[in-house]
Amino acid sequence: MSRIFWLLVGVGLTVFLMMRGKELLHRLTPRGIAEQVEQKGHETAASFGDFMATFRHAMAEREAELRRELDLPETTH
Repeated sequence: MSRIFWLLVGVGLTVFLMMRGKELLHRLTPRGIAEQVEQKGHETAASFGDFMATFRHAMAEREAELRRELDLPETTH
């Protein structure tokens, strides 16, 4: 009974390692690397877009605050 248990553990471990090995091998191929670069590019573009939106909003708020403090007319953009 003990031998069957260890045989099943070995088979399970082998299947697990084979699946993870295929995934790792795919990540190291030129196509896998290109997919990773593309994904990072999309993430970077999205985070930069969020940064710019936040920056523009903060800039507009600060401009409005300065115009109120200096008693300047509001701009109509």
